[in-house]
Amino acid sequence: MRVLQLSTHSTLRPSHGGKLRSHHIGRVLEEAGFDLSRIAFCYRVPDDLDDPREPIIDIARLRYWERPEFHPAFQYLSDYIPTLAALKDQSILQEFDNLVHAANPEVVLLEHPWTWPLLARHAKVRSGEIKVIYSSQNVETPLKKQILAQEGIAPPPGLLEGVENLEHDLVAHAAAVCCCTQADAEIFTQWGARRVVVAPNGGARRKRDHLIDILPWPLAPGQPYALVVGSGHPPNISGFMDLVAPALPRLAVNQRVVVAGGAGNGILQALAAKGLQGLIENRLIVLGTIDEFCLDCTIGNAHVVLLPIQYGGGSNVKTVEALLSGRPTIASEAAMRGFSEFSQAPGFRVAGDPASFAGATLDALSRPFQARVPDFPALSSLLWESTIDPIVRLIRGF
Repeated sequence: MRVLQLSTHSTLRPSHGGKLRSHHIGRVLEEAGFDLSRIAFCYRVPDDLDDPREPIIDIARLRYWERPEFHPAFQYLSDYIPTLAALKDQSILQEFDNLVHAANPEVVLLEHPWTWPLLARHAKVRSGEIKVIYSSQNVETPLKKQILAQEGIAPPPGLLEGVENLEHDLVAHAAAVCCCTQADAEIFTQWGARRVVVAPNGGARRKRDHLIDILPWPLAPGQPYALVVGSGHPPNISGFMDLVAPALPRLAVNQRVVVAGGAGNGILQALAAKGLQGLIENRLIVLGTIDEFCLDCTIGNAHVVLLPIQYGGGSNVKTVEALLSGRPTIASEAAMRGFSEFSQAPGFRVAGDPASFAGATLDALSRPFQARVPDFPALSSLLWESTIDPIVRLIRGF
């Protein structure tokens, strides 16, 4: 069966949670024997591969941020606004149509809802001859509303209604919806989805025991640190400020909090905006985006991994990765969405409020380094091959 995976980010070289899920969905579908094509409708970044397996429609040429109607809310809707701009750009539409036609799919797996208006223009899609699966990572409508409210931004009239109409229309017309949690599945069912399948986020086991005391600069062996890994997604930044920042003034002289990934710059800006720069010196180390080897070294040497998100949709890929890492972990209650049955796993602690989260962090940093927490056999169910199997079975059933 010919399957087209249509994403609003590239998938061949994943660098954050959303890309990881899409990457492994594509990998598992190929390994299951499907004839998989890919199209990425996104901003091309330097790390993206120039690879015929995944042609990229580079939306940077739309340059919608230079238009007079640009609004501060648009930066938090940078996955939705390009679609609105693309619908008015014939060159983008022609490139999109040519790539879809070349793929000649029987099924389109739509990663995120944003390109639905582009795809819905095709007659075979409207008629149902090409089946569409909405591969959801979040219920986007409430999440966008919450992010803008958290940032204190009032969007232009009709903008959030447009997001809501798009997602509802896709759910109504899709042959099926795949989502990450049962809570999301219940929402899509209430919206009238024809069929809903839960395919949780997963992870991969990685060996890191040989990396002890191998650390990226400026980290040094014997320096206990708590590690936060995350993209620049607003819930990652606000979660750090609410749950991790309160522990910074109480760190011992040799203790650190380390941030890896795109969240670091946003965290520094948030600390500066609150006049908390004094908390940073000799306490917070921001590594930025690092390669896979450096990330493995950073995880393998962490005294404790922190999962400090407080809101969002879907489930958190970083939670699975922490469970599979063998590192002691402290998670917020929101980070356990979809994984509540693992809250008692060895080395895992759920902290429900800022005081207990900070206290648990300081307690973990004061303990001797633990090379690996005891194994938990049930974690094998969190491997990508297991979690994505419901999608494989769904497509085989068409």
